[in-house]
Amino acid sequence: MTKARWLAERRSDPWHRKAKAEGYPSRAAYKLIHIQQRYRVLGWGDLVVDLGSWPGGMLSVESQTVGPEGLVVAVDLREPVFRAGNVVFLQMDVNDEKAPFEILSALGNRRCDVLVSDASPRFTGVRDVDVFNQLLLGVRALEIADVVLKRGGNVVIKFLECEELARVERRLRRWFRFVKRVVTPPTLRKRSSEVFLVGLGKLA
Repeated sequence: MTKARWLAERRSDPWHRKAKAEGYPSRAAYKLIHIQQRYRVLGWGDLVVDLGSWPGGMLSVESQTVGPEGLVVAVDLREPVFRAGNVVFLQMDVNDEKAPFEILSALGNRRCDVLVSDASPRFTGVRDVDVFNQLLLGVRALEIADVVLKRGGNVVIKFLECEELARVERRLRRWFRFVKRVVTPPTLRKRSSEVFLVGLGKLA
């Protein structure tokens, strides 16, 4: 997809217009709102890690939901548009080997209650390459969660539909009390294969 076509679709997208009207940095806010309404992944006072946080759609929902008693650590190469007193920004690549330990330090050396990853690779336009790169990012999010997520914690991680996703889902079912594959309303488009894996209740 060309940049001009992407911008044209974005302008005509009702979710983009809705986000702009309601003050969210991006339409991604409604993806997390959809998941939150059904599975209550976030709670007041929670410690949250947000991977791939730019421009801040999901970050804004997390910040509002956890409130002033909570904390959100946002990780991205680009600083989010959204800012709040309960948000700490780490400017780094999630693939950096130091990322889990920098995140723990930002959390005050406490493990988080929730890890959310809406991180995306640089898309090439070659489907197999893009799907594989998104899979790698999702797996990396799980590796980070293994270090920073506490027992009983929850994850929300973005993938693109592919054969390998079933293996990732089986892995999550051994690791979490409840696992669900979720397609959110803003991604119900013919060309989209975006899906979120929601894991609730990390086991020991």
